[in-house]
Amino acid sequence: MKKLLLIQILRSFTKEEVIKFDEYLRSPLHNKKPNAIKFFDVLRRHAPDYKDENVMKESIWKQLYPGKNFNGGVLKNLILDLTKLSEKFITLMQFEKSFPENRFIYLDALSGRRIHSKFILEHKGLLKTFQKSKFYQNYYSDVQRLEIKKINHCGLHTNFESEITNEFDTITDYHMSDLIVKLSNYQTEMSSRSIALNKSGGKGAFELIFGNTELNEILKQSNVLTQKDLSILQVYYFKYMAFAFPQNTDNYFNFKNALLKHSGLFSQEEKAYLYIHLADALNVRASLKDGNKVVEFLELYKLRIDEDVFTELDGTMNIYSYTNIVKMAARFSDHKLIKYVRDNFYELLLPEFKENMRYYTDAHYYYSTGDFDKALQSSLKLKLDHFAFKFDVKDLLTMIYYELGDFESFMYHYDSYKHFLKKNKSVSANYRKWYEQFNVGVLRLLKIKLRFDEFELNELEKDVLNGKTGSKDWFMERINKLRKKHKIK
Repeated sequence: MKKLLLIQILRSFTKEEVIKFDEYLRSPLHNKKPNAIKFFDVLRRHAPDYKDENVMKESIWKQLYPGKNFNGGVLKNLILDLTKLSEKFITLMQFEKSFPENRFIYLDALSGRRIHSKFILEHKGLLKTFQKSKFYQNYYSDVQRLEIKKINHCGLHTNFESEITNEFDTITDYHMSDLIVKLSNYQTEMSSRSIALNKSGGKGAFELIFGNTELNEILKQSNVLTQKDLSILQVYYFKYMAFAFPQNTDNYFNFKNALLKHSGLFSQEEKAYLYIHLADALNVRASLKDGNKVVEFLELYKLRIDEDVFTELDGTMNIYSYTNIVKMAARFSDHKLIKYVRDNFYELLLPEFKENMRYYTDAHYYYSTGDFDKALQSSLKLKLDHFAFKFDVKDLLTMIYYELGDFESFMYHYDSYKHFLKKNKSVSANYRKWYEQFNVGVLRLLKIKLRFDEFELNELEKDVLNGKTGSKDWFMERINKLRKKHKIK
């Protein structure tokens, strides 16, 4: 019976839901078949696992009807009845959780039965709930739906039309607001996909309108939108601009500053998405000559920790967020941050990742503390079963071999890495260029370290400052160490 839908549903029940389902079955309103109650009483003895040996059909039959011969037809009907009841039960449970949809349905029921006073009371209560809530993705569309229901209700019962006040203005302005939010999110998705696929296109009508209009000033003229609304829309407007016009670096910083200023207005779920989108905006943003994206990315990860949106919504830890912050912290020798991430988020990783991530964390931690031999040992224990990790570990090995001054191992690794990049066609041209520049730059730095040449050091420094090597801070830290060692200003 383990594959039966009934058993799958019962296994999904919490302890509280088992009790509620029992009460549900004993209610004549929901169940008129007493045998379903008896059948569930037998099955629930084996909760929550419902192990195969305990829920075999013959075993269940003996518990239901001791001493009677097995009758497959009777058991089949019992299973069918209890399955239907369990399906209705989980639908009811889902309905109770489906705010605000369940409240909208209740309003429709009140309107259809012409219970006007209760309809108006529920309308006011739901509107107040919306207004007090943190902003979420469908806020404006939900308020629109609520106001449309009131208009339709009062229009259907014409003697109540006088109770319609500013609902039409609210619907209009909130429709525009919802458009800004949804268009901003659409632009984010399309821009991210275009970058991933190495595609680019012309400007659409909305991009041209939004890019050449002081939208914020127009919105301020609304009699409906509050300061809270204007602050929320400012975040989405700047997010839109950051993706539609990434060549203007001010757009990214406007988005970032607006989000930092108004983050308290958003629900945790919406805030989490906005910080992820902020990182995406940084990724597509044009590089600044005197800037360092790695530093900025690391700051964004720290902000996500501070805002309590670093983990997934279900409380688990996303493996890419975990590895990225560890990797970036190691580049800046921030072993305290790596330790903090390990102590607070390692246990939240999915079990299948933990062993590998222990080596990954240790390798970067030891590197950040300067224990390069231990960093090398941990790196070599890693299983490169995720494509992206291959780059992380190969970059780390490049840096470790430099620090150890092991030219022979470096060159073997360097040739292997170059072959890896050439072989993998799925790597985008931009990323391939960055990895190649970084490895060539480290090779030049290693040669200077092993056989010091001031002229070559100066030439490398020029290339680093001109963005031809990547990881500017990492290179400059080591260039400065070599200058200090050889007493050169």
